[in-house]
Amino acid sequence: MRLILSGLIFTLIPLNIMSQTDSTSTSDDTDRHALYAGAGYGSNMIYLGSTISQNLPYGYGALSYVLGGELSLTGSAFFIPAFGQSAPAFGNVSIYYSHDFTKWLDISTGVSRYIVRPSLTDTLFSNFNYADIKLGFDWKILYTEVSYGGFLIKDPPSYLQVRNSRYFETPSFFRGKANISFYPYANLLFGGLLTSETTDDTEVITTTQTLVTPISPTGLQGSTGGAGAGQTSGAGQGAGSGSGQGTGSGTTPGSGSSLTTTTTTTTTVPTTSTIYYENFGIMEIEVGLPVSFNLKLISLEADISYIIPTYTDAAYPAPKGFVLMFSAYFKIF
Repeated sequence: MRLILSGLIFTLIPLNIMSQTDSTSTSDDTDRHALYAGAGYGSNMIYLGSTISQNLPYGYGALSYVLGGELSLTGSAFFIPAFGQSAPAFGNVSIYYSHDFTKWLDISTGVSRYIVRPSLTDTLFSNFNYADIKLGFDWKILYTEVSYGGFLIKDPPSYLQVRNSRYFETPSFFRGKANISFYPYANLLFGGLLTSETTDDTEVITTTQTLVTPISPTGLQGSTGGAGAGQTSGAGQGAGSGSGQGTGSGTTPGSGSSLTTTTTTTTTVPTTSTIYYENFGIMEIEVGLPVSFNLKLISLEADISYIIPTYTDAAYPAPKGFVLMFSAYFKIF
């Protein structure tokens, strides 16, 4: 069975120095521990239907220790040159266990921890853990790997991948020390999809308004009146006398009051309601062709793949198109 050190970048970068039919390996190689080093450059790092390098090129370096051909511990560091810093943008530590039950059935399982530099958590992503389990079926003409995994959080989103591949290699040359291998594959990614249903409707809005208007006092109303009479009489050098009389009436100001007016308005306005649904479906189709030049201790690989997203999200557009990656792997011991 093909041993894939998938803890490096999950299943995206297989360290295929040890392969399903690698003529440079011996049975003793899987009976003892081994140490591998890897380095590479990619145009975009895409995982689980999204880009974790923000559609930017990246470089990486990694070390992987394999014990007995089954247990692997991998540490890696990833650099994004566009950020202009020499320090890694994020790193990965993972542990995986692989076992061959028969010549046609194998299993692997593991957990990975991604750690991002604190200053880049808003730009890239937050630290997270991911675990998965894989079953591999060797049909001789086709190798099928079914992987199920999820993030280690409360109510984790889960993912299912079905990857079909076929391994080819040329006859050995350079006196049997080298060969060229081809590993075409097609990968289907399934996961939770959030869909929405928007309905246009109308709504009748009734508004009641009460207006209280004060009325000013009535003002002053009244009349005055009076009459007077006088009479003088005298004779000779006489004296006179007189008298007068007058009356008046009036009204005091009237008391204040108010006027209450009630108005009812009916308006029809358009409304939009959105209902969200979550279902499990296909998220992405990826086809690729890695080509490797293999020596006994060194493997140089070029991988070109094409990604076809099967969903649309205006807020988080899915990456699509060609992705290139170049890698070099070296077996230290």
